[in-house]
Amino acid sequence: MEKNDQEFLQTLHTEKIRTQNERAELVKKKLAFITVFFGIGSVNFGFRIEDFFWILYFVPLLAICFDLYIMSADSRIKRIGAFLGRHPQSDAGKAELEWERFCSVHRDNIAPSANIIFSIIGTLCSAILIHAQQSLILTNIQLWFSIWLIASIAVIIGLWWKHLAFIKSIQL
Repeated sequence: MEKNDQEFLQTLHTEKIRTQNERAELVKKKLAFITVFFGIGSVNFGFRIEDFFWILYFVPLLAICFDLYIMSADSRIKRIGAFLGRHPQSDAGKAELEWERFCSVHRDNIAPSANIIFSIIGTLCSAILIHAQQSLILTNIQLWFSIWLIASIAVIIGLWWKHLAFIKSIQL
């Protein structure tokens, strides 16, 4: 194997580890964001939730943005793993190549599912708070609310299915 190939493959290993750390950080930030966002509603800062409940409409949008970044990192990790697993000339060694093959056959869908479920829960919690406030203040925007809720959940689920399809397409 040429020296350039060895350097490239070593760089791929390093990138895979860096991206795994990036994905973990994004998941933590998403969890913190949604948790803090709802925590603000339970603390009295001298203003009422009725004064800013409209900002809750952005919770699904921000959760979707986090999901896109998380899925992007996850896709990069899976692509690198699939590439290394398909190229026996990589400096990975037999154990790592077998591990990559094993992982592609026995995929763990719990973490991606948990991420999407958390996005849906955040969206539904926002919807509950918005609906409670709208019923007190603005009763004429129920159609907008329904469209927002259905579209948000549909986009979250659609992204999840698209991501799972991509992961299946690159399996070893």
